[in-house]
Amino acid sequence: MRGSLLYHGVLSAIGLLGICGPVVGVDQPDPALSLGSPISRDKSTIPEWDKLGTVIVEVDRVFLTTPGEKGQTGAIWTRNTNPYTTWVTELTFRASGGERPGGGLAIWYTAQKEQGPIYGSRDLWDGLGIFIDSMGGQGNVRGHLNDGTINYATLPEPKSQAFAQCPLRYRNTGSMVSVKLSVGPRQLLIEVDGRVCFETNKIALPHNYYLGISAASYDNPDSFEVFSFKTTGSDVAPVIQTPKQEIGPDQPSARQQRPDQHQQPHVVNDETVKELVSSGRLVALEKAVESTVEKVNSLREEIESLHSLKPLLERLDQRLGRIESTVSKTEAQFHGATANMHESTKQNIAAEITRLTEKLDAVDHVIREHTSSLVGTIPDTIHEAIKKGGPSVWAAVFVLIAIQAGIAVAYLFYRKRRADYHPKYL
Repeated sequence: MRGSLLYHGVLSAIGLLGICGPVVGVDQPDPALSLGSPISRDKSTIPEWDKLGTVIVEVDRVFLTTPGEKGQTGAIWTRNTNPYTTWVTELTFRASGGERPGGGLAIWYTAQKEQGPIYGSRDLWDGLGIFIDSMGGQGNVRGHLNDGTINYATLPEPKSQAFAQCPLRYRNTGSMVSVKLSVGPRQLLIEVDGRVCFETNKIALPHNYYLGISAASYDNPDSFEVFSFKTTGSDVAPVIQTPKQEIGPDQPSARQQRPDQHQQPHVVNDETVKELVSSGRLVALEKAVESTVEKVNSLREEIESLHSLKPLLERLDQRLGRIESTVSKTEAQFHGATANMHESTKQNIAAEITRLTEKLDAVDHVIREHTSSLVGTIPDTIHEAIKKGGPSVWAAVFVLIAIQAGIAVAYLFYRKRRADYHPKYL
């Protein structure tokens, strides 16, 4: 009986998954295609991810390449393919190194996941590669497509083969860099730190490809740290993944591994239920439903709190009405008192001005009388001064003439004596 109830409960969850899958996918990151928090509990493995090359796993980050060691290549890949036709992936990373750049990072959406010479991943890939490097000395982000026939490593100018690119300062910034891919039917948008880098409507990417991040360091090694990788999707309900496969050079394309969901309808049976439970998607759905229920409960509590605030708002409205009436009465009284005060102030100012005018007239009268008396007495005063000082002036003139006459007589006497003198010589 209990097994039957469990069976029917799982079937109901599958039905709910088919109905709510796109909505939940938009709001919640897909745990099978994202790096959780913490990234790793044992500092060795990453749930739902494969690691290749020189990868060091920490609790809160993944080192694809480490500082100080050149010639490193590291990559991490999702074990499950991406079932969505419309999806968003956001990566946050940090790059640091010496004065000169020495390495690059790539975000992949491909049919294969292998090590190789292109930033730690394979050449001749089938899918999309978003490259971040400092080719030519300038940091930039580039988009490259390959159908499995282009040998990227042998291209003379790989940068010129990009279908779009934009500049980016990503090394030694001291902060993390965010790169966001938004993919839809015939739509690709790349955003860096919240700004649009490039977009195009001429690219159609298939679903059921792998997502990955890889990096490589050169002679001047750069260190690349990955902090988060979140993928959300819609338009396609989550599908059951195929059993995990070993990574190898002869691994077939994802399009050969799994048929298109729209071509072959999914049949629910006992095996499907077991695979669903083991894949972990039922757990993800349960968490998403619990989160939705919590949000609904929170909204309900907020609505109830708003209803409880209604009586309080009514009382506040009544108090505001009374306050408004009191303010109006006070304002009327204030205007009356102000008017009376203004009238008395005007009368006081007028009386003060009258008193000041009278004082100024009196001062002006006094000044005029003193001025007229002073001007009238000046000529008499000057005449008396000349009259009293007259004799003393003539006496001085007489003395001066006498002195000059004495000097003239003495000079004449001196010249006469000089003429009568005869010097004697032996």
